[in-house]
Amino acid sequence: MFAKVVAGVVVAGLVGAALLGAGIWIGRTTAPATTAQGWFGSMMQGYGMMGGPGMMGGMMGSYGVSPAGTPLAVEDVAAAVESYLNRLGNQNLAIDEIMVFENNAYASIVDQPAKSGAFEVLVDPGTKAVFLEYGPAMMWNTDYGMMGGRGFGMMGSGGVMGGGMMGPGGSVGSPGAQPGQASVTAEQALQIAQDYLDQYQPGVKVADHANAFPGYYTIDTEKDGSILGMLSVNAYTGQVWVHTWHGKFVEEREMLK
Repeated sequence: MFAKVVAGVVVAGLVGAALLGAGIWIGRTTAPATTAQGWFGSMMQGYGMMGGPGMMGGMMGSYGVSPAGTPLAVEDVAAAVESYLNRLGNQNLAIDEIMVFENNAYASIVDQPAKSGAFEVLVDPGTKAVFLEYGPAMMWNTDYGMMGGRGFGMMGSGGVMGGGMMGPGGSVGSPGAQPGQASVTAEQALQIAQDYLDQYQPGVKVADHANAFPGYYTIDTEKDGSILGMLSVNAYTGQVWVHTWHGKFVEEREMLK
């Protein structure tokens, strides 16, 4: 009994740390903020529970955030992510796009037969460790995230926890559990994102395409014609989650032709 209690405390602590380290979750929904649904609800709206935009505290500390380091070359990112995907053993998965930032590198992963987005990963510039991206990829992805039936457990195989706390397929929650029908289209996600930017980051614009992943969309943001960063929109609630962990944009490359 004691062992079960300890295990439960450890799991709760790790989940809490992952949430706190995920950056800022802006609880913008189609309803007033006080009715926002999701993991944190109103507790994480606005500037977030940590008291500042994008604060990375918690047990994860500054993992994947190395502003003093040298950004990885695209080729190094591709090699690291390919190795990661090989360890997962799913031949349907492939790298769609790589974006290199000051603090980390980002890669979007697609399911080729389904021709759809699967999940998103980050690559640490110092260690080249690959792990499921903070925020939406962990918390909103209904297939590969923490609640998804095809997920990688808490942190992903070969990710932050060196193989995931539960391993591939060992996601928290009921395996295969799916929410109701998504209500936000890609076009609506773009408008929701632009409405948010107009209110909180005037002058910043969304790109002309929303990348669809299970349960949410990720959208590049631009300023003066150059890529600034990205944000995600929940496909069920319309909440906006800004990716505050990337740093300055360096370069990008489309991997699938």
